[in-house]
Amino acid sequence: MSLKNRLIVGLLTLVIAVFGVVATTSLNQETMPSVDLPGTTVQATIPGASPEVVEETVTKPLETALDSVGDLESVQTTTSAGMMSASVTWPFGKDSEKMADSVRSAVDGAKANLPADAEVEVLSQQIDDFPVVMFAVSGGDPATLGDRLETDLVPELQAIEGVASVDVSGQTEQRVNIAFRPDDVNDKGVVTASVPDELKGAGTVVPAGQSAQGETAMAVEVGTPVDAVEQIENTPIRTADGTVLLKDVADVSLDAVEKTSLSRAGGKDSVTVSVVKGQDDNVVEVSNRVAEVLAASQSTLGDDVEFTTIFDQAPEIEKSIKDLSVEGGLGLLFAVLVILAFLGSFRSTVVAAISIPMSLLIAMIGLMVGDYTLNILTLGALTIAVGRVVDDSIVVIENIRRRQGTTELTIPDIVASVRQVAGAITASTLTTVAVFLPIAFVDGIAGQLFRPFSVTVTLALLASLLVALTIVPVFSYWVLRRSPKPLSPKRQAAADERYEAWVARQEAKSQRRAERRQAKIERKNAKRAEKGKELLPAATVVPAPRPVPGEGEASDRIDRLQQRGLPAILAALRHPWRTIAFSVVVFIVTMMLASFLKTDLLGSAGQNSLFVTQTLPAGASLEASDAAAKRVEEVLGADGDVETYSSTVNGPESGAENSFNVTLAEDSDGQAAITRIRSQLEGLGDDAGEIEVQGAGGGANEDVEITLSGSDLGALRKAADAVTASMAESTGVATARNDLASDQPIIQVDVDRQKAADYGYSQAELGQAIAAALHGTEAGTITLEGEERDIFIAPTNPDASPDEIRALELPVTEVQTKNAQEDATDRIKEETDARAERAQRRAEDDAAEQLDAAREARDTAADQLEEARQALRDVENPPAPKSPGEMRQDQIDQAREGVEAAEKGLREANQAIDDLIDGQAEQRQSQAEDERLADEQEAITDIKGDPITVDEVAEVRETTTPATITRADGNRQVTVFATPAEGQLDAVNAAAQQLTTTMDLPAGVSFDVGGASAEQAESFAQLGWAMLVAIVLVFLVMIATFRSFVQPLILLVSIPFAATGAVLLLLATGIPLGIPSLIGLLMLIGIVVTNAIVLIDLINKLRDHGMGLEDAIVHGTRLRLRPILMTAAATVFALIPMSLGLTGGGVFISQPLAVVVIGGLTSSTVLTLILVPALYLLVERRKERGAARRTEKAARKQEAEQARIEEETAEVVGRHAGE
Repeated sequence: MSLKNRLIVGLLTLVIAVFGVVATTSLNQETMPSVDLPGTTVQATIPGASPEVVEETVTKPLETALDSVGDLESVQTTTSAGMMSASVTWPFGKDSEKMADSVRSAVDGAKANLPADAEVEVLSQQIDDFPVVMFAVSGGDPATLGDRLETDLVPELQAIEGVASVDVSGQTEQRVNIAFRPDDVNDKGVVTASVPDELKGAGTVVPAGQSAQGETAMAVEVGTPVDAVEQIENTPIRTADGTVLLKDVADVSLDAVEKTSLSRAGGKDSVTVSVVKGQDDNVVEVSNRVAEVLAASQSTLGDDVEFTTIFDQAPEIEKSIKDLSVEGGLGLLFAVLVILAFLGSFRSTVVAAISIPMSLLIAMIGLMVGDYTLNILTLGALTIAVGRVVDDSIVVIENIRRRQGTTELTIPDIVASVRQVAGAITASTLTTVAVFLPIAFVDGIAGQLFRPFSVTVTLALLASLLVALTIVPVFSYWVLRRSPKPLSPKRQAAADERYEAWVARQEAKSQRRAERRQAKIERKNAKRAEKGKELLPAATVVPAPRPVPGEGEASDRIDRLQQRGLPAILAALRHPWRTIAFSVVVFIVTMMLASFLKTDLLGSAGQNSLFVTQTLPAGASLEASDAAAKRVEEVLGADGDVETYSSTVNGPESGAENSFNVTLAEDSDGQAAITRIRSQLEGLGDDAGEIEVQGAGGGANEDVEITLSGSDLGALRKAADAVTASMAESTGVATARNDLASDQPIIQVDVDRQKAADYGYSQAELGQAIAAALHGTEAGTITLEGEERDIFIAPTNPDASPDEIRALELPVTEVQTKNAQEDATDRIKEETDARAERAQRRAEDDAAEQLDAAREARDTAADQLEEARQALRDVENPPAPKSPGEMRQDQIDQAREGVEAAEKGLREANQAIDDLIDGQAEQRQSQAEDERLADEQEAITDIKGDPITVDEVAEVRETTTPATITRADGNRQVTVFATPAEGQLDAVNAAAQQLTTTMDLPAGVSFDVGGASAEQAESFAQLGWAMLVAIVLVFLVMIATFRSFVQPLILLVSIPFAATGAVLLLLATGIPLGIPSLIGLLMLIGIVVTNAIVLIDLINKLRDHGMGLEDAIVHGTRLRLRPILMTAAATVFALIPMSLGLTGGGVFISQPLAVVVIGGLTSSTVLTLILVPALYLLVERRKERGAARRTEKAARKQEAEQARIEEETAEVVGRHAGE
């Protein structure tokens, strides 16, 4: 069909080329394919809480909530001072977006059970959410650098097309601090706890609806926002006696927030900026745009501001793509040179070479349509496909040239040539493609990483088949139509003479061998005849090639390549059992050697970057952590291979764990640098903390993780120390560590709940009061000059000692106030009762006095009456006249009595006056007392309780607590991490597994091995199943091709032998067996049978034309020798640059895969030309002998039947003759 529409094919070829180039340039570029990581992280913070408090109040409620989420695989929590982190995972294949939503819903539902100051968030773990670019900014004024970046740089970065988010960290934050003056607070009667509400109320703008003004509806807003520190200072604070201004009782200022961590780049203080791209955006384009913005913003920020790249995906992607492209280009060049060497024709080579770019460009179009990206895996697949996409075209071109001979090429010749091999190359391509189909069903990281790889190879191979069957025939007609220039008569005669001489030698050798073998057979048959056994068949003579029916003379010509290869082929056919036995021995020896293979998961990416973690003793201050970090920075700064480094220094709030991102020089040896830096850092001593150095590039986690679980923390600590020490001494372990941190000192406040309750405190309220005194409290936010600032009430006793905590005055509670008011009421009542009692007594005393006065008056009246009676008697009976002297005496006595009476009256008058004065004073005092008690009664509601100190309701002591608490499935857990040396994953895993049986763990502690070893076992198992499925699919394709069950089995037998070359080359190069190597073995399943299918298909066709078994095998093998060797050599040479890792791009994946394919293809090619013909000969000979025996048996049966019939006929004839 394509030959009839040659112009259309040519135009379509041009269109495909153009669209392929467009697709190539438009594909998004990234380091690795997007991997849907089956998990998420839940983080919670609660400032100032100890690990045990966080565990009880946050971790356990969140664990309970997460347990309700279905289909989760594991929930592992790590709790430390003030924070917790939960790693939530689910099985591969689940919808990560739905699972993450379920986790968020569970966390939201648990927030009601968490402390009010706990902040919880669910973080993504997807690769697309990792920063594209991370850089440090240093220089300028550290206090304002962060604000300048937020104002001048961040908006520019956020405006870049493709940027999803920009995060700035490490900047100096500012906030409004309110520091109360205790004396003024007490004098003014301010309740400090009410200040946050007062501030919020003062700055709240309240929408009050709308007001219709004519035809215009106007919004009504009440209040104005607070936007200046002076406005905060002048905020009215209500008190019992009215209002005071905040500045009257507190100092308000805009200050820098005390840092809990530090950021440096190259030893200089810095701010870190991270840029995250959108999910479907191009990493390289986003990175380049960011670089342009940074260059343009240099003038805005000032020359003193310096940018230092911490991490940038783009250079590594560009380098990997460039390197793999170079390797692919070299591979293409080598493949073309191999084709040229085999075909010996420039024109034929050009036609064959066309299939390579065309197939790759069609694959690029498929990748664009399928929304795949250009990454290490897809580009590596294209590079590997370079050597394979030319196979079908080689077979077609070689068959066309062979049929052409020395005549001019015609369309019928091309059609016949293509038709002859079309079925074979279709079957061979489908078998290769079929091996990649199971990868679509492989779970885990292996499936997600290599699914784009398999899709790419599949697209390229299917495209190569399309090109071979459509484009190549057309270009062959255009380019190869002219007949080749024939040899001169002299050279032709010399070639004929050499050929006839070679044929004669081969026939002579074959005859001699047959005669020797026949002699042996005759000797054996003589003995077998004596014993009555079946005689052996005569010796088979494998003749020199003879003309092939339907083939031109050129098809029978044996070239020099065939002359060199035929002796080995003929030897294998003469001794098929020896050939098979030798192959089996080689296979067994190879499998024994396979036990010496190193193993890993994905290998080392070879990226020139590393990551250093420094863990200091729990509770280490920021200053101590900073001093230790500077020692690490000195080592990094002095290393000649270190190009740049950045540091993040953390205080006790983040577990005193420092991290360092290191970028090495491009020409440095990354592995050697890691080893050297690790050794130098270990030499810093124990006071520098625990330091871990890891490569930061590519691949998966290579640590073997030994998980210890139990409820007894002491037993876990003992077991962890023992396992860590044992693994550190094991063979193949680079470093061993565990995540159980040492105990950290804390100040423990043990609350007497009953006493606290008596004073009106709950344990939580006591904790909040102490926290406010030690750390302060948040009081809202304010917008100053366009920037949102926190308002913070400063602590009254920061960094308090245990004694100072004991002496802390606690806020007065309602219970205390109520008790104080009740006490005042009781006191007033007592005073009132006392006054009433005193008044009663005074009234009684007054009544007694009045009674005495009445009695005295009565006595006086009685005396006066008696005197009056006496006077009356004296008048009635006048006494005898007295003498003047007596009268005088009487007058004197009367006068004296008058004086005494007057004196007495005066005294009584004075006493009455005094009594009146005292009564008035008492009345005034009573009235004042009544007023005082009335005032006190009215003031009872204003009475507040007296503050108490912490030590009155709690015991304050120093103790220790675990710095971190890790839990899984409700039990505490410790993980021991063993980092293997390069290629030693299997050895480390074996050492860990051995510990499970040899180590005597404390009671209640369980042991489990996971991490990279578990991932490796799972990935290897799934790829093993994929290989089995691939073999079944290949078998089905071959059954459909050959319409036979036996012949496909011949080819399947050869598959295990292909592993011999792969294993031997892995051992020779020292490359570990990992997922890339297994993908290479999976490819070999299809590659091994590809050439064998083409070979067996031709042999079957020759037999169908009437050629004998041995002749068909010899002719088919020697006629397919050149294309088989050509395709194998083209693939091998195309992969050589990749196998050598000349450029380094994607070497951790492409190099092992290329080495396996080269080794396996080399051995499989030999097997195809040697073992497969031998197996075919034995199977088909057995079939022929079986058919011959059945034919002979049928003939004997027919002869016997014929003899019986003849005998019966003779008997009948005789009987009739007698009659």
